[in-house]
Amino acid sequence: MSDDGTSRHGQHALDQQDDDLDRVFGPETASVPNRTRARTWFIIGGSVLAVAAVIAVVLGSIIGSVQNGIGGVFPRPDVALDRFDTRVSALPGVTDVRHHTPSKTAFASYDAVATVRADPTLDTAARGELVAAISRAADESGGNGVRVVVIADLGNLEIGVTGAGEVAAKRLALADTLDHIGGVTEVRCSWERGGDASDAEGDQSIVVRTPGRGAAVPPIVSRVTQETHRVFPGADVQVIAPE
Repeated sequence: MSDDGTSRHGQHALDQQDDDLDRVFGPETASVPNRTRARTWFIIGGSVLAVAAVIAVVLGSIIGSVQNGIGGVFPRPDVALDRFDTRVSALPGVTDVRHHTPSKTAFASYDAVATVRADPTLDTAARGELVAAISRAADESGGNGVRVVVIADLGNLEIGVTGAGEVAAKRLALADTLDHIGGVTEVRCSWERGGDASDAEGDQSIVVRTPGRGAAVPPIVSRVTQETHRVFPGADVQVIAPE
């Protein structure tokens, strides 16, 4: 009798072994369809791409905000001044807005500097309203890393303006007082010219001009100094007169 290698005993043993594997690992354990594997990898790959896209969008939004001066890592003084222009250009009495070179005050901080020219014929009340509006605009236009500082050119008065409206109002009131002193023709109430803007009392710089000469100058210096230190104790006072 011929033997084809598949005796009943051998076949039974193999069947028994397959049954045992099926009970432990489930049927068709040895053969996982390639189509199922491909579909799994496709799903995983698609999920990774979707997550990467979301991260890219979020990072792009953050970087865009930072570059616009909000985050303070990459300050943009030019963008802050553009926002400032939008707020002040149409204010009553404003005739011109000029930008100046930004001043770096720290590693990632800048003062964005501007000059706002106004109609020199504005009355006292209108000047007060304008300076207050400029101060609000400066405060609203700055961001982390950028501070907007302004010189309000009101004709014979120049007033330093920051986002601190109360200090700007005190500068304007003092300038108006000094302007009414006999012999005074121009007044600048601000911080030191060329220095960092400051609202501290002792950092204020008051400069007045007079056409007076000789004996007429000392009384002007005395009166200007007295009025200035009444408002800003310790402020620097300078009276410029012809030689």
